[in-house]
Amino acid sequence: MSWQALKMYKLFAILWVVLSVWGGMAVAEDKTADSIDFPGVPEVAVPPGVSYEGFFEAHNPVKVVFGVSDPGAQLKESLINAAYTIKYLKPRKIPYHIQIVLYGKAVLSASEFNDDYSGYGPMFDALQEAGVEIRVCHNSMYALKVEADDLYPEMKVVPAGILQLIKMQMQGYTYISNH
Repeated sequence: MSWQALKMYKLFAILWVVLSVWGGMAVAEDKTADSIDFPGVPEVAVPPGVSYEGFFEAHNPVKVVFGVSDPGAQLKESLINAAYTIKYLKPRKIPYHIQIVLYGKAVLSASEFNDDYSGYGPMFDALQEAGVEIRVCHNSMYALKVEADDLYPEMKVVPAGILQLIKMQMQGYTYISNH
């Protein structure tokens, strides 16, 4: 990675962290991108001169799998990261395949009827509408007594979340855990 690319990457990472901490503050809209709404995810303009220099246009589709075991901060960060990935790629017409695999206690967030984690529903819906696939670990569902009928629509059950993550990586997906 060139020095300038590394410098730009660090600048983008710092900007993302500041905006994440800032919460509801919105930044001026990127003139080259259509707005894509995700609940609680503000717009972040890409400043002139900051880019990936055509990398994703030349190397696509972008394939990402998020492995999520914690229904708290890790899930929230994974959903936000998936949303920002789409906000960057989709307006630029760069193809992507994104999957979120819920396992461990994170399967509790997949239930429409779980009072402790029911706030994720609107974000799950928005991401799925944007093409994100959500898979839920059967082993964890069994251990935590979550029924398939209780899952949000469009979520699919897989036999084991860990094996799903292995499968996706073997198919060329980049694995993100946000731990």
